[in-house]
Amino acid sequence: MRKASVIFSFLLLVVCLFQACEVENCPPNALSYAHFTFVDQHGRQISRKGLTSVYGRITTDITVQDTLPDGSLQDRVVHDTVITDTLINKEQDMSSFKVPLSFNSETLLILDYDGIQQDQISVQHKNIPYFLNIDCGTMLFHEVTGIQTSNGIDSIQIINPNIDNNEKENFKIYFTVSDDL
Repeated sequence: MRKASVIFSFLLLVVCLFQACEVENCPPNALSYAHFTFVDQHGRQISRKGLTSVYGRITTDITVQDTLPDGSLQDRVVHDTVITDTLINKEQDMSSFKVPLSFNSETLLILDYDGIQQDQISVQHKNIPYFLNIDCGTMLFHEVTGIQTSNGIDSIQIINPNIDNNEKENFKIYFTVSDDL
């Protein structure tokens, strides 16, 4: 009887250890972020002086409820609604930033410098769902297919078009700055 108890205890320990190992197979970071770096015209990393904010903007259809005179609610679809969300709020002397991309095929980012000037970055991308296992769930990766800018940004270079949960530089944002600095 004692021998059966020892064998059962050993088997229970082995089962618990194997179940614990499965969870450790999940990556520590299941989120994917696009990494942008500010550089000057010579490719050297620079810091934007002052406060910089980054906003994400999407256009989508939303459903709202209107209250009718009799007190009942009626659903109404509002087409092409603009939704803006603050991703980074007033970061001091920013030299790089990481932000998630939209579930849509295009992500519009607005860079706001001290509330005085704004630049827009439009990133076109394919969304790639990635299933690792049932314990870890699904991750969403992106493949950049195009990018456009406006205003003070000279250009953007795509360094790595594959955005996944590995931390790496994806874009260099070029600005013309004085060589006297």
